[in-house]
Amino acid sequence: MAINPQSQRGSIALNVLIAIFLVGVATLVMTVSSADAGPNFPLFTVSFLFLLGISQAGVVFTAMLRIVEADWGKPWYRLAELSTLAYFPFAIVGFILIIYFARDELFYWLHAAPEEHLNPWLNINWLVIRNLGGLFLFYGLAAFYARKSLQVDMASGDAALAIDHDKVEAQLYKLSPIMIIAFIACNTFIAWDFAMMIIPHWHSSVFPIHYWFGNMFAGFAAVIAITVVMRRVDGGAHFGPHQIKSLGMLVTAFTLLWLYFFWAQFFVIWFGNLPHETEPLWRQMYGHYAPYFWTMIIACFLLPLIAFVFAIVKRSVFAMSVIAVSINLGIWVNKYLMIMPVMSPDNRPFDHWVDIALALGLLAGFLATIVILARRLPLYSKWEMSRES
Repeated sequence: MAINPQSQRGSIALNVLIAIFLVGVATLVMTVSSADAGPNFPLFTVSFLFLLGISQAGVVFTAMLRIVEADWGKPWYRLAELSTLAYFPFAIVGFILIIYFARDELFYWLHAAPEEHLNPWLNINWLVIRNLGGLFLFYGLAAFYARKSLQVDMASGDAALAIDHDKVEAQLYKLSPIMIIAFIACNTFIAWDFAMMIIPHWHSSVFPIHYWFGNMFAGFAAVIAITVVMRRVDGGAHFGPHQIKSLGMLVTAFTLLWLYFFWAQFFVIWFGNLPHETEPLWRQMYGHYAPYFWTMIIACFLLPLIAFVFAIVKRSVFAMSVIAVSINLGIWVNKYLMIMPVMSPDNRPFDHWVDIALALGLLAGFLATIVILARRLPLYSKWEMSRES
C-alpha cells in the first residue's frame, strides 16, 4: 500500500509538536520540584495571554461572519472553531499555574499594606472567581456553539435526515452575538487583572477595548495560516481569490481599528500627563524597551497598512502569510510590553531557558491539539458551505 507523503509529513509534525510539549511539561515538573525554583514565569505568562487571545478569536471570527451572513468565510468556520476549543485545557491549567507561581509578583496588589483598605473585589478569591468564571463561561459557550455546527456534518442516516438545517442555522445566528459578548466579558477581566492593575491608580475605560481588538486582530490574521495548511492537505480548493481578498480586507479594517484604539489609549495618557501613567509608557517607548515598542508599531500597523494598499497583496496567500506573521509578532510584543516594563527596567525575554521551554511547550501543545481535533472531526462545515444566504 502506498503511503501518502502528506499524511506522513503530518504525522511527523504532530510527533514533533508532542515531543516539544512533553519537554515543556518535564521542564515545569523539574522546575517546581527544585528547591531554587523561581516563583514566576514571565515569558510563559506573555505567551499564555497571546495564545489565549488568538485562540478565542477563532470562534469570534465565525460568530461575526455568521451575523453579517458573509458566505466567503464559511470554509474557515470549522478550523477556526476548533482552534478555540483546542486551547480550553491550556487556558484553565495555564491560569492556575500563573496564579500559583506568579501571584506574588504579577498580582502584588492583592497584598495591601496594613494601613490601606483593600476592596473585597481585589482579593485572591474574587481574582480566581472572575477570571476562571469568565474562562469557563466563554469556553463552555464556545463548545456548545461548535457542537451545534458539528452535529449536522457528523450525523448520518436517519439522524442526518431528521436535522432541520434552517433551524440549526437560526440557532447559530442567535448564539453568535452571545458568543461575542462572552468574549468581551472574559477578555475585560483578563485586561483588568493582567495589565491595568499592575500600574497603580491607572483607571482606563479604553484599554480593555484595545485589548479585545488586539486579540481579534491577531486571531483574524492567524486564520490565514489555515489557508496555507489546507492548501497542503487538500489543495485548498475552497479558498479561492474571493475568499483570500475578503479576508485581506477584514484584516485591513482591523489594522486601522487597532491603531485607533491604541492611539485613543496613548492620547489619554499623554494628554493627562499623570506621572504614574506616563512613566510606564515612556519606559516602553524609550531606552531598553524602545526596539520592542517600535517593532510592535511597524509589525502591527506600518507594514500591514502599506502592504494592504496594494490589491496584489490581498490576492497572494504567501504575501498574506508574511503579513499575518508580522501582525502576530507585533501583538505578542504588545502583550510583552503590557507586563514586563512595569516589572523590570531591563528584562530580556529569551534569557532563561526554563521560561523558553515552558512557552514553546505551551505553543506546541496547543498546535498538537488542533491537529488531533482536525484529524477526528470534519475539516469543513459542509452543510453551511452548501447553503447560500
